[in-house]
Amino acid sequence: MPRRPRAATSLHDQPLASLLRSHWLSRAPRPTTRDIGREVGVSHATISRWLDGTLLPTVDQTKALADALGVTGQARADLLQVAEWVNPNRGTRGLFGISDRAADALKVEHRATTIVEWSPLRIPDLLQTDAYARRITDETSGVTSKAERQNALFEDARKNYQVFLGLPALTWRVGGVNVMTQQVERLIDALDRQSAIVRLVLEGSDWHDGRLGGFVLYDREDDDGAVLIQHLGAATILTDRDIVRRYRRVQAELDQLALKPEETRQRLDGLLRELRPPSP
Repeated sequence: MPRRPRAATSLHDQPLASLLRSHWLSRAPRPTTRDIGREVGVSHATISRWLDGTLLPTVDQTKALADALGVTGQARADLLQVAEWVNPNRGTRGLFGISDRAADALKVEHRATTIVEWSPLRIPDLLQTDAYARRITDETSGVTSKAERQNALFEDARKNYQVFLGLPALTWRVGGVNVMTQQVERLIDALDRQSAIVRLVLEGSDWHDGRLGGFVLYDREDDDGAVLIQHLGAATILTDRDIVRRYRRVQAELDQLALKPEETRQRLDGLLRELRPPSP
């Protein structure tokens, strides 16, 4: 029996607003809401409401916004796909061709104030370069959505992002030397700019429940948090208080096992020297 569409609990939960805002924030120079309003043909107050999610634009209005913001190619197609699925009486389905559960995960990510990720085998989505993402993502739209999520995260000073990274994520040379060199440079840049706290977990440590697989722990000020587990396009969100508490205990174990950020930085420097060919 087909599932009935779920009602949106709040327009602030809609990913369309998050995508529009990420495109707006990434423009340089960034246009004002008045500039955009004049080009689209609506008031600046309406533009502000579209960007914060309290009002949703129609598909035609989203097309006009894409033109005003210079969104082209696959990013434009993704944006319009989201607009077609969204209305005030329903949540977003089929975001970038992924499941409803994965779309829910993006909403949780958007609303979180603290994100703690354990990624034992690969570089997390929010820290991947485009070249690395293309090697592990089947569709270009997946690469586009990762870039937009990164923009949304790092433009929001309220968010705190911490990553526990397994050593295999660095020793497995995804895409070859050049791709991994750029990826390690991205990690170093994130550490230096303090846009993320990255801590390496070495192999050979004692057993901990994190060895069972990666996860993302989301915290907000007004709830008990949530945990995301995802594999090959499928995503499961766990909100049971006792389960979330167990994942917090895993986080505490990882905190004890992981190198400090400055020690991780030294390891990354060493890896970068190995990856870069010696000067002639």
